Amino acid sequence: MPDNPKVNKEQEIKIVISDKNMKAFLTVKEPGSEQQETVDVNEIYRALERAGVKYGIQNEAVDQLINEKKWGEKILVAIGTEPTPGIDTRFEYYFPTEKSLKPQISENGRVDYKEISIVNSVEKDAVLIKKTAPTPGTNGVDVLGNPVSAINGREINITLGKGVYLDKDDNLLIKASTDGVVFFNPRNGNLEVQQLYIISGSVNYSTGNVHVKSSVEVRGDVKPGFSITTPYNVEVKGVVEVADISCEGTLKVKDGITGDGNRVMKIGGDLHSGYINNQVIKCGGSVYAANEIRNCVIECEDEVMIMKTFGIIIGGKITAPGRITSPVIGNIYNIPTEIQVGIVPRNKEKYLAKNKEFAALQKQIEDFKKNTTMLTQSSDSDSAALNLTMYKTQLKEMEEKLELVRKEAKEAEDAYFSVADPGVYISKTVYPGVIIKIRHSVYEVKEELSHVMFKLIKGDIIHLPYR
Repeated sequence: MPDNPKVNKEQEIKIVISDKNMKAFLTVKEPGSEQQETVDVNEIYRALERAGVKYGIQNEAVDQLINEKKWGEKILVAIGTEPTPGIDTRFEYYFPTEKSLKPQISENGRVDYKEISIVNSVEKDAVLIKKTAPTPGTNGVDVLGNPVSAINGREINITLGKGVYLDKDDNLLIKASTDGVVFFNPRNGNLEVQQLYIISGSVNYSTGNVHVKSSVEVRGDVKPGFSITTPYNVEVKGVVEVADISCEGTLKVKDGITGDGNRVMKIGGDLHSGYINNQVIKCGGSVYAANEIRNCVIECEDEVMIMKTFGIIIGGKITAPGRITSPVIGNIYNIPTEIQVGIVPRNKEKYLAKNKEFAALQKQIEDFKKNTTMLTQSSDSDSAALNLTMYKTQLKEMEEKLELVRKEAKEAEDAYFSVADPGVYISKTVYPGVIIKIRHSVYEVKEELSHVMFKLIKGDIIHLPYR
């Protein structure tokens, strides 16, 4: 608004209102005669009234002007109250909203360039965003006493995509409706929790290690030293090379897996791969390799099978409860290869522990009996007789405990070997150097055999024709 001067002709008091009526300035001309050394303060207030100034008058400024005779100076004499804008909708995010390629630094100061923050994984019903509603603004007042409207806070909304919902008891809370990976676009406010996390390239320094609550699809490779951890499925379109993968679902690797012989890959479901080389695997389902399993240690809870007609298992130790099937096992150079069926790997630890406990108790009882014999031969005194009675009581208790552990060990053994009709099936050739184990029995292949299956019959492993 342009300045609006109001001039009192008698006292030459000028009022200028500016800044959209939010300020008023006062200028008083020096008195014109010696008799009038000052200006009547009431005239100033009357001049302000005539100019319409009624709010925010700075009385101290008026007094100072007169007392210090600031004639001709432009003095700020009234100030309006500015409106206070409302606060826009605010959001408290319970996940990082910016992807960071900065490496993580541990408490001991070690920098891990594989652990970077670009994936936000959440569990079902986790709070993702807490919303604070916008607030209204507070109106102001100009120097003329007119209200000045405030701007209210803006309502900003989050676009709820799949996998998220508003809490029915508090619609200011946004939660995840499923385990998954958070995808948030701050530009348009779109929020989703997806159950499939897609990596368009490889798992490497550009992605860091992948630890998510969703299935994972990698359209490239998993590079050496990196890891994927998820309670769901993993699919890799390329290769997994000296990497760590832990999933509770199925693992599919189109090309193949190469390990270092030490890293343990843990899979809750089935494993499908083109090839598996030099890898330690614990699998809760079956293992299916298209071409070969070479120098691996594999324990699975179902079967191991080579799918292609020219496939091979060579080197290492392969364990499965029901059956192991391969066109070829071993080679002409007699590479040691151990094949074991007829056991349930998940029951192995309890079976070994109970057998160890039983053996320890047996030895303890044998030692105890030796001490009892020495005591019997050493003296016929009443004291020796009393000690002998105590020894016999303790021996009985130990033997009762041994019997209990014997039963528990038998139960653990039955559970460990509780596989119906286990077998090893070779559609082409098995070579010397291969050891076949079925339950308790062991068979060493000493000559090249073709089209055979190994079965356990009356406690012995025999080979039969297999076509």
